[in-house]
Amino acid sequence: MTSLDQRLSALELSILPTWVYDHDLYRFPWANAKALQFWRATDRAELLARDLSDLSAAVRARLDGYLRVLAEGGTVVEDWTLYPRGKPATVTLHGQAIRLDDERLAILFQALPKGAGVDASMVRGVEAVRHSSVLVSLVDREGTVLFHNPAALRAFGDAPRIDAAFPDEGVGAAVRGAIDADAPWSGEVQVLTADGERWHQVEARRTTDPVTGAPAVLVQQLDVTAQRRAEGQIEEQGRLIDELNRSLALVEEQRRQILELSAPILDVGRGTLAVPLIGRLDAERGGELGERLLPAIVAQRASHVVLDVTGADALDPDGAAALEQLARAIQLLGSRPILTGVRPEVARALVDVDLGEDLVVLRSLGRGLEVSRRRAAGRRRG
Repeated sequence: MTSLDQRLSALELSILPTWVYDHDLYRFPWANAKALQFWRATDRAELLARDLSDLSAAVRARLDGYLRVLAEGGTVVEDWTLYPRGKPATVTLHGQAIRLDDERLAILFQALPKGAGVDASMVRGVEAVRHSSVLVSLVDREGTVLFHNPAALRAFGDAPRIDAAFPDEGVGAAVRGAIDADAPWSGEVQVLTADGERWHQVEARRTTDPVTGAPAVLVQQLDVTAQRRAEGQIEEQGRLIDELNRSLALVEEQRRQILELSAPILDVGRGTLAVPLIGRLDAERGGELGERLLPAIVAQRASHVVLDVTGADALDPDGAAALEQLARAIQLLGSRPILTGVRPEVARALVDVDLGEDLVVLRSLGRGLEVSRRRAAGRRRG
């Protein structure tokens, strides 16, 4: 088999810059004299030694697409802006398949320089589209892909029809239908890409194929998967917060019921309310009891309130202070507090507490009820 140099010897004297590009190794394994000038190389060895691996994602996608076309026997013709030694040069590249000495597929490029009259804004616009992260495609009435920019090539490969990107057949129909619509079609839809299922914001609008002049559809797609996932997470967090709030409300209601059960307000008749205190008494529980007890005193015109601490835990300073505040509040409403069931440990906690002059302390709840009834009877006789 003849070598690459031997096979391309006829192109050595071509007036067009011609080179071979190895996309696997990112090197030029061969170049003619005009290519040395075009790439501003000091000599052939310097050009062939250049490392071309620092390619943008857009350029990689274009070259990947070229290799797929060439592997199927096709050729490629496309305008490029290249940067020999950092100097921009806009050319039309003609590419065809060529086998290297080790039988790997490479690309034989011939560069046709653009004339000086090339519109600079057009060149910049083309390059902007090629390097944009927005997926840009041009399709005909049947949905056949006429053009993909590199971002679209990376996402969809060389699928011949735009419909292949959309699991929902209705989306493909809507995109194609934009060719006859007065207004663009847009939607946030699910798409199938090389990276799996994604969500894209898609816009399809009627335009004209600049090559044939036939009606076409310009399709632009923006990947909004991250945004949609974030919205989903926010929605899920909102749902969890709602569930947490409902749980907290339930816990609070259960706590309130437990507090009421551990300190029930009993109307024992004759203007007397009895409140058996069970468990620990602290500032929070004292406040909760006051919120229930004080309105009950007013509503029932109670003249006596029996606070029974037989079932209460030993009082700490906070509990003693809570009991003091409760007793004073009862007195301020014109009712007389009676404290019953005082055990030695409770008495020790109340030594330094001023419970007011009107507080009556008795041994048992029964004794407290008896005293309150006797006083109530004496008040009626008086």
